[in-house]
Amino acid sequence: MKNILLTVLLFSNLFVLAQKEDSQFISIHQLQNQQFKSLGDSMLKQQHPFWSKPSPLLVTKKLELTRKVFGWHPFWASATAYQSYNYDVLTHLSYFSYETDTLTGGYKTINGWDQTPVIEWAHQRGVKVMLTVTNFGTTSNNALLKDTLRQNFMIQTLISLLKSRNGDGVNFDLELVSLAHRANMVSFIGRAVKKIKAELPDAEISMATPAVDWSGSWDLPALAGLCNYLIVMGYDYYYSGSTTAGPVAPLEGESYNITKTIDTYLKAGVPPNKLMLGTPWFGYNWPVVSSARKATASGKGVSLTFMAAADLAAAYGKTFDETTKVPWLSYKDASNIYHQAWFDDATSYGYKYELVNARNLAGIGIWALSYEKGDAAIWNGIQAAFSMTGIEDSPKRQKDDYRFSVFPNPVRGTSTISFTLSKHQKVELTLTDISGRVIKSLLNKELPANNYSFTLDASQLHDGYYLLVLRTSNLLLTRKIIAKNR
Repeated sequence: MKNILLTVLLFSNLFVLAQKEDSQFISIHQLQNQQFKSLGDSMLKQQHPFWSKPSPLLVTKKLELTRKVFGWHPFWASATAYQSYNYDVLTHLSYFSYETDTLTGGYKTINGWDQTPVIEWAHQRGVKVMLTVTNFGTTSNNALLKDTLRQNFMIQTLISLLKSRNGDGVNFDLELVSLAHRANMVSFIGRAVKKIKAELPDAEISMATPAVDWSGSWDLPALAGLCNYLIVMGYDYYYSGSTTAGPVAPLEGESYNITKTIDTYLKAGVPPNKLMLGTPWFGYNWPVVSSARKATASGKGVSLTFMAAADLAAAYGKTFDETTKVPWLSYKDASNIYHQAWFDDATSYGYKYELVNARNLAGIGIWALSYEKGDAAIWNGIQAAFSMTGIEDSPKRQKDDYRFSVFPNPVRGTSTISFTLSKHQKVELTLTDISGRVIKSLLNKELPANNYSFTLDASQLHDGYYLLVLRTSNLLLTRKIIAKNR
């Protein structure tokens, strides 16, 4: 009897926890969608007149990327934001979003999908364009996942929308699904994949998935088997309603962190080539009771774009948190109230990209495009991590020209730079920051064909992410390094 009572209490507590997660946790996707949804289609139709069907995807790209780079483009981005994206290092753009009408499976709004010039612009630059489907909350997902008629109507509607605008696939963002619908979610995605690909064979189907599966609702191996890839939302570990300020996307440290999340997915059976790490181009700023690290919050956190966080850091300075590998800052406002902001910067992104490469993942996701406001540094970091930057396409290029390495890396004090020249030529070797600003010229002279090694002294560098750039008469190579002296 005692064991039965304990079991009842345990499940009661789990039910309460699940209800608490549903009622109090709001992801950044849902939070910002709620903030801007009142604008809707009417605003976008005024912003852009009707656009004809975009051209098909042009598959040529200037850079050969080693990973996928998937960015959500929110409908509330400024009318010209898409023109400043670096499409050379973007492989997928997902228009956000088709908001589900759970009474029918159709949409409440498509937020200008039928109007936006983004599709044509991206296609001309070799970037695939997806349509994100959003459905937030347990009640809304229950309504959709228990009813195959609503599901079928949604799928047919999506097929029509993709055909009408030459869309390249669908990204499903279903948040807060109950355990009772674990199997139904797999059935729905299987049905969607089968029907969409029957009419659009090249369409890609993906899902935005949670950093922590609190309710056990996600059959991750089954979903990965059906989808082209899963994009784990590697953020919101601390969110607007958190009781203390804290890291939005901790790489390590904390009870839950990105490294643990990725390893949990992989151990569950998700193939690494089907898994992408969603990265935050945002942070949170909480009112807090003191200047102490992770101080108690005195109110809800407010989301910050990447550029807004960078502006705060420029005004108040920042501290790089070695425990979690992300920066934070503290200040007092005009009303003498303490604030604490946690966010990401070039250094913390570099650590995250290293994890993606170390685990051999499919790539990264970005929430959200436009939050960088055209800042080159954030794009340069992606390019350095996932491309052979600037290598010219020459049939005469020698295989040995690719030999350009730094070891050890990360650099603690000194490392050895090695490269090979296949012919006599002028060589320039420079160290830059992530934005491309030259910090030091290491070499600028003509050298004969040979193998070369130089010592890099990084002992005076601040900890962070840097680029080594090697230029010759027919070659431009970039290698990323991380300085770790403290």
